[in-house]
Amino acid sequence: MLKYTELKEHKRQNLIDIIPLKKPFTLLIEPSNYCNFKCVSCFQSLKSKNYLTENRGFMSMELYQNIIEQFQRWEGDKLKVLKLSLYGEPLTNPQFGEMLKIAKEAEIAERIETTTNASLLTEELCEQLVKYEIDYIRVSIYGGNQKRYEEVTGCPQVSIDKIWNNLKMIQDFKKEQHKEKPFVSAKMLDTYSEENEEFLERFQSVADEVYIDKPHNWVASDEKSFIGSLYGDEQEDALKKDLQQTYQKRIACPMAFTTLAIRSNGEVSPCCVDWIGGTNLGNMKNISIREIWDGDVMYEFRKMQLENRRNENPSCRNCDLADNDYYTRDNIDGFPVEKLRGE
Repeated sequence: MLKYTELKEHKRQNLIDIIPLKKPFTLLIEPSNYCNFKCVSCFQSLKSKNYLTENRGFMSMELYQNIIEQFQRWEGDKLKVLKLSLYGEPLTNPQFGEMLKIAKEAEIAERIETTTNASLLTEELCEQLVKYEIDYIRVSIYGGNQKRYEEVTGCPQVSIDKIWNNLKMIQDFKKEQHKEKPFVSAKMLDTYSEENEEFLERFQSVADEVYIDKPHNWVASDEKSFIGSLYGDEQEDALKKDLQQTYQKRIACPMAFTTLAIRSNGEVSPCCVDWIGGTNLGNMKNISIREIWDGDVMYEFRKMQLENRRNENPSCRNCDLADNDYYTRDNIDGFPVEKLRGE
């Protein structure tokens, strides 16, 4: 299997040459927006009320089944990726294994993946992940040692050794069942210190790939600086240099042209970092996913992007992900608005 970090470049097309797409490349479904961690670099650690805290919940199986069936009926190529995770820890949903089974049997995507902190893995769940062959599991690790892990996660009851043992459990089930999947990719945000090597050495024996990821901000909050909460003064210069090297000013964020994200409450967004809910396009409980993709609300949102009016949206004006060349590879600046309808 390809490494997770190689997927960004695999069979890459120049997006500006192929939009508008008849259906999304990427679909994110949120099994749960609860999280058992309160990481200092994440919105889950905020104490104030916000869109997320006011809309806590698991996705119902009725809604989930409806989403999957709609994509089965949607003619054309399969989704490139179905990601069973969004703003929460997906494994807090006790029906995650059944969700995976349904998605796999529906055959609506070229690959299925999830992102998890891996703290809630059990023998039963590991067995399901292997049995139903989820393609990729991206594991977020928050420190190279126990002290740092606790500082970042705010969850001292979960040890870094437990995470190691949980990943080993997946690998053991793979060997027992002679399976190649899931491909386990473990990553940690760059610490700009020797801790990077500590992490790589610790987890290389229980993951199929280990790598150091680049920092990025979520949609900004007045309550705290997410990146600022993760790094101290000694890393500030290295962080600034890193962000400058990946900075690429763009007019339009391309995510709305390739992606749909369905929150646990049915709200649909074109964005995977908008935890404040500023880009909701409609709710699956009263409109179809295809109507959203082809509808006027999405059209106006895309038009806003192309016309350099990102500041009009409460989420977009406080987001710099589109200008991060590490996370945003496509540049669609200059695409004619009159071609948005595909006419």
